This record gives sequence, C-alpha cells and structure tokens, in this order.
Amino acid sequence: MATIPWLADVLRAAGVGVVEHGDWRNRMVSGSFNPIGVLWHHTAARSSASNPHPALNTCIYGRPDLPGPLCQALVDYHGVFHLISAGRANHAGASRGSGPIPAGDGNTMLVGWEIDYDGVNQRMTAAQYDASLAATAAVLRQLGRDAGHARGHRETSTSGKIDPSFIDLDLMRADVAARLSGGGGVAGRAFQFGDSQRVVAVGTGGQLVNLSWAPGRGVVRADWGGGPLTGRAVGYAHANQQHVFARGTDNTLRHLWYGPGMATPGVDNWNTAGRVLSNPTGFAYGSQQHVFYRNPDGHLEHRFYDLNTRQIAGGVWPGGAFVGNPHAFVHRDQQHIFGRTAGGGLIHWFWWPGIDPATDDWAVTAGVASDPSGFSYAGNQHHVFFRNSAGDLQHRFFDDPSGTLNGGVWPGGGFVGSPHAFVHRDQQHVFGRAAGGDLRHWYWWPGIEPGTDNWGAVGVVADDPVGLSTANQHHVFYRIADGTLEHRFFEDTTGRLTVDNWGGSLAP
Repeated sequence: MATIPWLADVLRAAGVGVVEHGDWRNRMVSGSFNPIGVLWHHTAARSSASNPHPALNTCIYGRPDLPGPLCQALVDYHGVFHLISAGRANHAGASRGSGPIPAGDGNTMLVGWEIDYDGVNQRMTAAQYDASLAATAAVLRQLGRDAGHARGHRETSTSGKIDPSFIDLDLMRADVAARLSGGGGVAGRAFQFGDSQRVVAVGTGGQLVNLSWAPGRGVVRADWGGGPLTGRAVGYAHANQQHVFARGTDNTLRHLWYGPGMATPGVDNWNTAGRVLSNPTGFAYGSQQHVFYRNPDGHLEHRFYDLNTRQIAGGVWPGGAFVGNPHAFVHRDQQHIFGRTAGGGLIHWFWWPGIDPATDDWAVTAGVASDPSGFSYAGNQHHVFFRNSAGDLQHRFFDDPSGTLNGGVWPGGGFVGSPHAFVHRDQQHVFGRAAGGDLRHWYWWPGIEPGTDNWGAVGVVADDPVGLSTANQHHVFYRIADGTLEHRFFEDTTGRLTVDNWGGSLAP
C-alpha cells in the first residue's frame, strides 16, 4: 500500500497552516491507496471561530457505521489543515468517474479534504477556500497531475452526495490551475476575482477606479476613492476579497479592500506614512497579503498582513538601492522580487521559509532599461523580462532541476516603456508598446521559437499594457489617447480575437 508521508512538508512549503494529529502517517484503513487526485468534501458540521473543527474527532475515529479515518486532512474554520491519515481513508466510496478520474474505488484514487462547514446554512470560509486551493495545487504538483484531477464529492458520488455545497467547482478548479501555473501568486493591474475580470487604475481625478466585467453583467466602473493617488496600482484576490495597493501623492500606501458584505471599500495605510517612493507590487502568500515598494533610502521595503495573527509586519530587505518600480511574484514556496539599479543592473531579492532575505543579480550587471516583469512557470522555473539598452525584449530564467540560468533576446522589434509578462496554460506571453503606439506581443510555448504579433492594435496604445490569463482566453488591456481602457482577448477554442472598450477616464 502506498502512503503520502510527505503531505505535511508539501503543505507547509505551500504556505498552508498544518497540525499533525497523533501517528497520522500510520493511521489508515486496509486496502490499496495509489492516489491520482484530490477530492473535496464538506463535513456537515457547523464550525465557527470559537469552535473551528467540530468534526475533527469524527474524521479521525469514524462513525458507528463507518470506521475512521474518514479523510487525509480536515480543513478548519481558519483554513488550518489537520493531518489525519497518510494512507487509505474512508471518504470517497465508489466513484462514478468524473473528468480524468475513472470509475472505481475512490478511496484508492483520491486524497480527501474534509472542509469543516455545514453546507446547508453555512458556506466555506474565505480562509478555508484559499487554503484548500493552495493545498490542492501543492498535492497535485507532487503527484504530477493537473487541475482536472481535483473533483468535488458530488461529481464522483454514486449515492447522490451534495458536498461541497455553495461552491462552483469549475471555478475552484480554475483557481487551482492558476496556482499550478504560478498564477496564485500573481498580482497586477489586471486580475481575476471569482468569475470577474478586474483592472485597477488611477483615474484623472486621482481616485482609484476598479473596472470589471463578469458574464451576464457587462462592464462596471466603480470609483473606490482613496485619493489623491499617483502612479500604477496593483491588485489581487485573497481570502474572498479584492486587495488593491496604490501610492498616494503624499508617498503613503493606500490599501483598499472589498468583499462580500461590505458596503464600501475599506482603506488603510499599513504604517507606511511618507515611505512609498515607487509603484507598489505584491502578492497573496498562504494566509498572508504582501506588498513591496522602494522607500526614501532607495531600498526595498516590505509589509505583510497575516490573517491568523491579524498583525502587520515587515521591514527593509538588504541588497542595496534601486530605481524605478519593483516586480514581485511567488514561485513554489518562494518570494521573488526584481528591480533595476541606477547603473542598469538587475537586482533580485528572494526569500523562502528557513532563510533570511537575500539578493543576487542573475549575472545581469548592465543593460536593464525598464522596470522588470516576470512569473513562475510550470513549478520548476522562474522568469524575468525587461527592455534592454538596445530597446529589445531581454529574457532570463532560472531552471530549478538543473540549477542553471538561461535566456536571451526575443525577436520582434524595439519597444518603449516596461513590458508585462504572464503565463497562460503552458504558454508564456509578454506585452509591450512600440513608440508609435503599436502593440507588441511576444509569445512562446514548448516546441516553438519565440514569436511576435500585434493583435491588430496599431497606433492606439498610449500606455504600458497589462495582460491576464483566464480559463480559455488571454487578455491585454491598455489606455488609449482619449483616456479610456481598450481590451483585446484571444479565445483558445475558436482562435478569434475580440476588441472592446471598457470606458473610464484614466490618468496617464
């Protein structure tokens, strides 16, 4: 019988809170266990902040009609994973087959999360949802499987199970897929929140404008206030809320957040009065929200909020002074931030659990002529792109298995401003703008050389573009001369390019 004794280490590396219960590595029921996926459940017990895991003992010891263990892990009200079994557990029963999971013995094929909420009068908490995404992506990566191998019990049950309730399972899988591609740690001016696409920008009046589109609703332009602001905002989704960071004209951070049940966005400054001298950048990381910026001394400063402790912490990272705007993303359990020195060198800060923040230059000591952009790719590489001193797109990446740095210049002509890079499925996409307002789009995926096109946007791009990946589409947004937001997207299934305009009155 196979077991998964690595579960605790893999979850902790993904930033998930873990509690190990007894001899969980040897607690199991008899029978085969060779998992190929993850199955989501709810417990039907009512959890709360004061009683976060009411079903824990039942999941460990079982019920009169079914011996325990009843899952590999229970997810409590706060999103903490309680490890119960590294082997076979009685959670799935017979599978009728769903997606790539075949019909057969679900207890053999699937690792089970019991998410502790009642599913009738209570929904999954934001912390449970976020932790379940992170844990599912981490386990699927360990198993070498894609997001399709995550299923809900109601999709595989042969006896009419309804769990997990109140969740769009296709959307949850899409969120797992984003984590697997590195998207879980991606923040930018464009991001996803639930089924909506979001772009955050500073309006001509100095306020934050949140532009969004969702199926059946169309474009909504919401004035979030928070001004007076300057520069470029950054946003991301975390714990069922939108979090947006922008620089005030007084060099103080504006953190705006909004989620279900809130009448208006909240605003605070994370103890940054007068300290923010660049556009902010950041990401969600496990149970934390992070932001980075250049401080008055020219150094990288860091703030983060922890959902468990409800505290703001942070400090200045070593590595010397830089200019322009930093770019941050998550790769595996690692935090990576890139910037450029006044002399055109690359500066790369990095941190992961167990080390202090450190820095290197990825062997780029000159020639960086723009703010960098980058991403995590396929769980085993992290990439950075920038405009070089010749005006071309320069690429560097680190390959984890070989421990080597690689890269080169991508063809496609010169551009101005700073590029924006992101991952869509197994594809790498980078957008920029030519001096005459043409769109520059570079792309690569396994089996081809880097290519370029303009998506039909000629002479219209008035500002640095931003991109976004959704389930079957990839998108680009940019301001045009009249201050409105133009949007183009490519649909994978039809091969069709579409253009529309989201309106607004956006500041240069």
